[in-house]
Amino acid sequence: MALELVGGAFLEAGFAALLGKIAYPAVVAFFKKNQSSVTLLKRLKISLLSIDVVLSDAEEKQITNAYVKEWMEELKDVVFDADDVMDEICTYAKMSEVIINNPDFVTPFNLHDAELEQKVRDIIERLDFIIKQKDMLQLQMVKEVKIPPKFPTSSVVGSSDVYGRDDDKEALMKLLFSDDPEGECNISVIPIVGMGGIGKTTLAKFVYNDERVQREFDVKAWVYVSEKFDVIKITKTLVEEITLCSCSIEELNLLQRDLKKRLIKKKFLIILDDVWNQNYIKWETLKNPFVYGAPGSKIIVTTRIAHVASIMQTVKPYYLSELSDDDCWMLFSKHVFGRYANSNAHQNLRNIGKKIIKKCKGLPLAVKTLAGLLRSKDDTKEWYKVLNSEIWDLQDDESNILPALRLSYHYLPSNAKRCFAYCSVFPKDYEFEKEKLILLWMAEGLLQPLRRHKRIEEAGDEIFSELVSRSFFQQSKRNKSCFVMHHFVNDLAQFVSGKFSVRVEGNYDEVEESARYLLHLIAHKFPAAHWKTISKAVHLRTFMELRLVDKSVSFIDEVPHDLLIKLKCLRVLSLEGIYLKGLPDSVTKLIHLRYLDLSGAKMNMLWESIGGLYNLETLKLVGCSNLQQLPKDFHKLVNLRYLDITRTRLKWMPLHMNALTNLQNLSDFFAGKEYGSSIAELGELSDLHGSLFIHNFEHVSFVDSGKAMLSKKEFLEKLVLEWNENGDTDNSQQEKDILDRLEPHTNLKELSIYNYLGTEFPSWVGDSCFCNLLFMDLKGSKYCYKLPPLGQLGSLKELRIAQFDGLVSLGYEFYGDATQSFGSLETLRIENMSSWEEWQHPNEANKAFAVLKELHINSCPRLIKDLPINLPSLTLLVIRDCKKLVSSFPTTSALRVLNIDNCGNLKFPARVYQFHQTLTSLYLHNSFDSLELLALDIFPNLKSLDVSGCKNLKAFTVSSTMRLRRPILASLRSLFISNCPKLVTFPIEGFFAPKLAMLNIDYCEELKSLPPKMDQLLPGLIELQLWRCPQIQPIEKWPCDLRSVRIWNCDKLIARHLEWDQSNPLHFTDLTMSGAFTVKSEEYCSTIASSTLGSGRRALSSSSQKKSFSKRVFR
Repeated sequence: MALELVGGAFLEAGFAALLGKIAYPAVVAFFKKNQSSVTLLKRLKISLLSIDVVLSDAEEKQITNAYVKEWMEELKDVVFDADDVMDEICTYAKMSEVIINNPDFVTPFNLHDAELEQKVRDIIERLDFIIKQKDMLQLQMVKEVKIPPKFPTSSVVGSSDVYGRDDDKEALMKLLFSDDPEGECNISVIPIVGMGGIGKTTLAKFVYNDERVQREFDVKAWVYVSEKFDVIKITKTLVEEITLCSCSIEELNLLQRDLKKRLIKKKFLIILDDVWNQNYIKWETLKNPFVYGAPGSKIIVTTRIAHVASIMQTVKPYYLSELSDDDCWMLFSKHVFGRYANSNAHQNLRNIGKKIIKKCKGLPLAVKTLAGLLRSKDDTKEWYKVLNSEIWDLQDDESNILPALRLSYHYLPSNAKRCFAYCSVFPKDYEFEKEKLILLWMAEGLLQPLRRHKRIEEAGDEIFSELVSRSFFQQSKRNKSCFVMHHFVNDLAQFVSGKFSVRVEGNYDEVEESARYLLHLIAHKFPAAHWKTISKAVHLRTFMELRLVDKSVSFIDEVPHDLLIKLKCLRVLSLEGIYLKGLPDSVTKLIHLRYLDLSGAKMNMLWESIGGLYNLETLKLVGCSNLQQLPKDFHKLVNLRYLDITRTRLKWMPLHMNALTNLQNLSDFFAGKEYGSSIAELGELSDLHGSLFIHNFEHVSFVDSGKAMLSKKEFLEKLVLEWNENGDTDNSQQEKDILDRLEPHTNLKELSIYNYLGTEFPSWVGDSCFCNLLFMDLKGSKYCYKLPPLGQLGSLKELRIAQFDGLVSLGYEFYGDATQSFGSLETLRIENMSSWEEWQHPNEANKAFAVLKELHINSCPRLIKDLPINLPSLTLLVIRDCKKLVSSFPTTSALRVLNIDNCGNLKFPARVYQFHQTLTSLYLHNSFDSLELLALDIFPNLKSLDVSGCKNLKAFTVSSTMRLRRPILASLRSLFISNCPKLVTFPIEGFFAPKLAMLNIDYCEELKSLPPKMDQLLPGLIELQLWRCPQIQPIEKWPCDLRSVRIWNCDKLIARHLEWDQSNPLHFTDLTMSGAFTVKSEEYCSTIASSTLGSGRRALSSSSQKKSFSKRVFR
């Protein structure tokens, strides 16, 4: 039942879109040429409307009537074909207008009115046949599709229902017992957000019934809200929950007065479970009585929709994640095996069960559904049947998953339903980018501007946000810029699309003629024979190649010429990442093509006839490293909206780029010198959004720079201006004047200027009017002797300055006239400054860099002084390759990471005691030549210590507190010491670091011993690695948890290996030793065979095993 309903909803959405297209001005104009054509349009519209009114009834009846189901499939086919015809008519009408206004425009399409009208007649004929069948099937108009009612929830929780939610519970408890500064009138609203079946209600029950909650709140109430947000019903239920008596009041005013009386000055907890309401007024009405509660009152809302949370919340929503496989298994076992869940019974079923729960992908509802299905079945065949089938094969009475996801889909807006269905083209676990998916939707005609003057991309953005809000899409945990679909959501998309979407991975027989969307998961080589199979799908609208498993190059020498002629309905052709040497010019005859991705192709040129792709909206040529120029007719792509030519070898843009007035995104612009477009042609591209990288600024003239009109491009967010890095100039003032005329709009968020040839920057760089600027990168300005007043940029969060070869002093002008310079800056990088010697600072009243968190100073060989004195928010300080720097360290109480590399003149900071309490990572490499003693006990929170190349370091020390047995390095996990030629000793008392797991010492040739009492003071040590420490003596006892020991060229330690303590059993799982020593291998192996590898692998017993082990141990 669920599948048919969602499939019907998809058809209804497609039907609405088709009716909308019939009303397009271009379509209406086409049919107004004569009376017969007008009649044809009326007939088409009437036919569609007569079917539209019975769709809901057909959706219901197809569940039990196979003929109705077949009728629906035929109707879907006609809708797709009708959409193709309407698109052809729109294209024909628009191109006719272009040809009238521009006689030079040549179209590769041979379109005639009579031919198009015949196609419309064919569609009407098919629709008339479907209408006749409609009457025979007795399909009627119904008001709405009935959705089976959901079973209400209660606050009662069974002890067996909650697994893996302890951390979630404690996080919510913390919110319950904490103050909410954003709370309104004593109440705090905490939303729990997640997809259907994730366990929101269960978690709410878990919290609601906790003993601490019972003690904390005076009044508690639980209300199951569901889809209909009935304020009267919810208020009445609250009264009944609190009084434990039925309520006969039906008038809202009286109900709210009664509820107010019961909540006034009482601390309450209310659970509103399964809320779908997105009407702010209804929520405002409901909460009126809540404001009379005592401070600390809380409301927990569970919802699938993030927008619902945003309407009701006063604290950040708590997004519930999937369960781990281990927790899923515990839940599954409890429901399937009951009291035998922890026994070894049913071992054969358990092995199958663990594979089954992996299919659930952390969804508790799916786990419980399958557990309930298998609870009474002991036959392994039944279990394998479930393992090898899709959960969608279950009947509704066997599964709660289908209704849960179906309901989310049912309440999507119709345009969002079609967009979601298109996502069936993506395989499971595929990570997709928001921008790319919106462009694909746009290419398929699934997007329409919702309001006048609204960009179509914005309509896609709204739909995408809606699908994220309702948990259809989830942010990838691996790549935060991408999104994924849960496996069951992906399945839902597959069933919504039905036979029209195909994913091919090897079995090309799956491709049917009816397929509209095809994703081919390619291997290393694409066999040419498969093209013929794919060409069967003559109605194909999307053809995408996708490499999922690896990033290796895939090869397709060429696409057959006649294939593209057969696939004449293509809207999307994506061959991203394919080593494609060529594409036949027949691609320019694809009248419907809107999205073409040839990224990574090795073509030298595109087709000269590319201008014939009238409908092309998106062209991606990312990484086409052989491509050096675009065709002359490129300006004829008048509908192009998105052009990405990142990482190509283009030398200039073709002429007349200003004709592409629909361009919304242009990744790069290559200014030409003798050929191609000048930068002046950017002036007419007023709607550019996103980022723009302008290359070859050395070719930009003073006159052209003023015509680019970057100051008018209010939608640009990122701008990169680049001169050739080997460029030179005889007139630095002219370079400044050119840059001055290229002042961007103040909406800009990111600005990068590379290899600028002027000696000073124009006044707009650093002007405080750029209040939206978050990121700036100034690099390679080799003639510039001072920096602009960047401290005036009040919103700037990240700044990079590099390769200013002429800059000697970073002066006061850097800070500008702001009362608090760099008030928002969080990251500052100054790198590769070959002449920079000093850093001047404003007076303390300025309080510059108040929120700076990261400071990186790299490769500034002449810098002597001074770093900023007061950086109160600094958490990370990196100084590398500043050999002359003798400056003191900043004052900070927040430093977490200190990384000093190749700074020999630096003195170990006397102020280290001001931040030693917070330091967690300390890296000292080839620095602090004067450092002889390093006290370990001044870093109580250190987790990682890495000391390398400190050529005068003699010893590590600790204070007398060591005698008190207090852990002096309680958090230390890893200790690396390398190339310290004068290091002799660790503290004589040892040092107590109970969490130290890894100790690595290399090239310390004077070191006499390892830390004393390692077995007692370093009990958590797991891995020990020693390299070229020839003076180290054997230790008394090894730490009992030590597993991996690797020793190279530590002759004294290894030569006396037989003296290693044998009374303390060793448990090494990895032992490697090498060096110039003499050892009785057989005797040693006999000693360690029964103890050293006792827990890691089978004890060695035979002589051959001992010899084999000896060869492995002694290299």
